[in-house]
This record gives sequence, structure tokens and C-alpha cells, in this order.
Amino acid sequence: MKFPHIIAMMLAAQLAVAQAASDEAEGPGKLYVTSWFGGVVSVVDLKDRTVQKTIPVGVQNHNVFLSPDKAQAWVTNNNEGTVSVIDTASNEVVNTIRVGTGPRHTFFSPDGAEAYVTNEFDDTVSVVDSKKGVEAGTIAVGMMPHFAMVVGERLFVTNFGGRSVSVARRDARAVEATIDVCAGPLGAGVTKDGNRIYVACHASNEVAVIDGASLAVVARIPTEPGPVQVTVAPGQKFAYVANDGRGSVQKFDLATNKIVNTIRIANDAGSHGVAFNPDGKLLFITNTGASTVSIIDTETDKVIDTVKVATGPEGIAYKRP
Repeated sequence: MKFPHIIAMMLAAQLAVAQAASDEAEGPGKLYVTSWFGGVVSVVDLKDRTVQKTIPVGVQNHNVFLSPDKAQAWVTNNNEGTVSVIDTASNEVVNTIRVGTGPRHTFFSPDGAEAYVTNEFDDTVSVVDSKKGVEAGTIAVGMMPHFAMVVGERLFVTNFGGRSVSVARRDARAVEATIDVCAGPLGAGVTKDGNRIYVACHASNEVAVIDGASLAVVARIPTEPGPVQVTVAPGQKFAYVANDGRGSVQKFDLATNKIVNTIRIANDAGSHGVAFNPDGKLLFITNTGASTVSIIDTETDKVIDTVKVATGPEGIAYKRP
């Protein structure tokens, strides 16, 4: 007779295989890619790796972020002070939400009830009631907030003009700590357990590593010029950072905080946004200067394909089938 925990493990493995087979049968998914100069979001069908549709949004759309249920893609329109909400089933804009001045990035609470939008010219984060589609409050943060990220009950916000990260309590909607990190902090990533936060320091060419408990900077990882976005891979062993100053992507080991590989795209590519497919085998990088998306095989760390998209792509999000 098999032990109950062994049976449970076998069932879980079977379900995982079934889910993977189902995903493969339905197709490899799609990408949503912003266009800083194009005023549209490109929808890339990864089955044939071409643009399936372009969706008109606002002016200078910078980033796109999916809701937890993946039913919506929220696009920040930096020059309009709005967020365009795209229904991912119809690929149509279904709402436009007024936020602060110069919105850059969106991040959702785990339950999807709230969305947090950084406003770089207001020095605030808009707290949006995602069900009602209206701003429900604001959080005052540092100078030129760029990227917001939920870690447990806290919100970590990079302040590009303030060389800092604001740490706010989500329930109180107030900053409880400010961490001096580096020059020009932009994108950030975090491990699933929240123990380590990684911040791309665009002007000092490094990734700052923050301890999630003490809120102290515990390491600095030198990068090539212009790191923009750093994202932890799904396997939680490595992270990748896109460098727009060199048109490269660098991979570092989370255990050692050491760069282990550098992927060259092109010196003038302007590599910017980072996304993964769910199993982490494919990495997607937007190249703002080249108006392309690079598809990288993370087992070999080689570019395996390039997709032409609308002008000036920056943000990117992956949606599974």
C-alpha cells in the first residue's frame, strides 16, 4: 500500500504534466508589447512569432502589466496621465482610467483588488480600485517614482530622481522606510519568498540587492551600461537584467550575486523590458532602439528569434494560452 503523501505527490505530478500538455495543445501564448512612439500595443502570437494585432492606446505608452487572472492588460500612458485597460480575450480597450501625471508602471495586489500606478511627475503612486476602475487614493513617495512592486503587505517603489526605494504599507497607504540604493533606480525584481529585492540602477551601472527583512542593501552587482529592468527567472536560481546602454542582457546567479553570462543583442538595440514564459525556458526582451523583441532560449542563453513590433517598444507582458 502506498503512503498517502506519495499518492498526493504522484497526483500532483500527473496534474502538472496534464496542464503542460494542455498548454502545448492550446499554443505557445502571446506577448503584449508597448510602443513609446507608436501609440499602440503590439499583440505577438508566439505560435508563428508575428504581430497578430495592434491596439490603439494612449500617447507614449510605457509599460504593460497583466491582472492576476490575466483577463486584463493595463497600459500606462505617460503623456496622458491615463491607464488603458485591454481585455485580453477580445484584445480591445475596455476602459481608460485617469491617474496622476506621468504614469510609468502598474503592479497589482495578489488578489487583484488594487492596482498601484507610479506617477513620475507627481511623486506619487495612484491606488486604483481595479473593479471600479477609478483612483481610490494616492501614496506620496520619493522623487520621480518609476516602478512599484508588491512584496507581502508592503509596496516597494523605485524613485529614479531620488536615488532611493520607498517602502510603503499597503494598508496604511503611507511610506514607512526609505532605502538609499543607487543612482537612477528603475526596474526591480523579487524572489518568490520576498527575501531578496533586486533594483536596476541605470545611472550607476549596477543591481542593488536589498534584504527583504532588514531593508538593507546587502550586495551590489556591477553590470554593463544602462541597466533598466531586472527580473527573477521562474526557477528562482537566476535573474536577468536588460541594459539599454549596451544592448545586452546579463544573467546572474542569485546564490552568489555574480554575473554568469552576457547575451549580446546589438549596441544600439536599447534593450529594455523583460518577460518570461511560465516555465522560464523562453526569455523575451524589448529593444527600444531596434523596435524588436528578442526571444532567448534560457538553456543556451542564445537569441533564437527576433520579432519586429511597433516603434519604440519598452514594456512587455506574456500571457499563456
